[in-house]
Amino acid sequence: MINLHCFTPTSAARLPTDSGVLDGVRIAVKDLIAITGHTSSFGHQRWRATHKPARHDAPIVSRLRAAGGEIIGTTKMDQLAYSLVGNAGEGVPPMNPFDAGSYCAGSSSGSASAVAGGLADLGVGSDTAGSIRAPAAACGLFGHRPTHGLVETAGVLPLARSFDVVGFLARDPELLRRALDVAAPSRPVGPAPVRILFPDDIWATQSPRDEAAARSMSVRIGQALDVEVVASPMSRLVDPAAGELLARLQSREIWDQHSTWVTNNIESLADDVQARLRTCQSLAADSSDASQLDQAARARYVSALSRSIPAGAIAIMPVWSRRGPRLAWTAAELLDFRRAAFQLAAPCTLGGGSQIVIPTVHDSWYTPLGLIGAPHSDDMLIDIAITLSTDTASRWRPEMPASTSPTTVTT
Repeated sequence: MINLHCFTPTSAARLPTDSGVLDGVRIAVKDLIAITGHTSSFGHQRWRATHKPARHDAPIVSRLRAAGGEIIGTTKMDQLAYSLVGNAGEGVPPMNPFDAGSYCAGSSSGSASAVAGGLADLGVGSDTAGSIRAPAAACGLFGHRPTHGLVETAGVLPLARSFDVVGFLARDPELLRRALDVAAPSRPVGPAPVRILFPDDIWATQSPRDEAAARSMSVRIGQALDVEVVASPMSRLVDPAAGELLARLQSREIWDQHSTWVTNNIESLADDVQARLRTCQSLAADSSDASQLDQAARARYVSALSRSIPAGAIAIMPVWSRRGPRLAWTAAELLDFRRAAFQLAAPCTLGGGSQIVIPTVHDSWYTPLGLIGAPHSDDMLIDIAITLSTDTASRWRPEMPASTSPTTVTT
């Protein structure tokens, strides 16, 4: 069996504590979620060396084990969960079994690798600005970012609390339903779907084949649910200004949360992570007026988003601007990929709603598409993913050179 390099050097495995709907399900857990007696890496050996083992399982781990799930190991991740590429963690980055020419994307890269490679059935990770959604897209998986606050985050190392969620990765969307039933059994359920929104003004930077796949999906969903499909402009929700606003808000929270550790250990981190953290420091030093202006801008954005995607509506969006992130790309190309993915993640991230990634195949072309709904649209989106799951990437693999392997990152 090929070593996917997806588990941490001190990987922790735990047996189920009871029986339930996850009997027989193998679970890979991102190494920022507490497991009793295990010291999380948070993507870096230096973090592990400067912290103590967890005294308790995180509630999400306790619930999964009590439902019959077996934790088969803790998975690699990008440093401090602060990347969308999947190339900067501990040692060799996780390999992408779905696309040998690409990284797994991040920061939940190891969980995605384990699920895509069949080592695990369910991947558990976190998503602050796309860290479930980007790996799902890169690895041909279904990925679910739940409504913000729906799944308890106690025992999960934070990056930026007002954006952090615990999310899930799977090859079968029905497993996403079971995972959510365990993680949030008493969750609110939103209204039934009333319309499908097709943002016809955002495809200029996408492949025409991606747009064709999205149009086809919108028609299929509309027919399956017997609801109308309407054109709905949304370019202002995913433009550079939205991405930059998200970046500023997130950066200040990151520095507020981690400034002490980062100040003492920044030189041990990868160059691009260092650069982002220095930006965090600079933004955190802004006047209170600048911070308040950004918070006001977020409130206006959320208001505009709720008008564009009201309860009961489902928007179909791209998850990336180009297939990747490729192993052969330069640092500049990886940065462009991250920036574009960040913008496309903005609506769900800033608005706190739910998003599910569906690994669609249309006319032999792989297109991961994101369905976005208002807060508490989780069940509606999973239902749609299950309906569409017979024609997804599980039947398709890109043609990539088998000899390609990730570059080792020394940390």
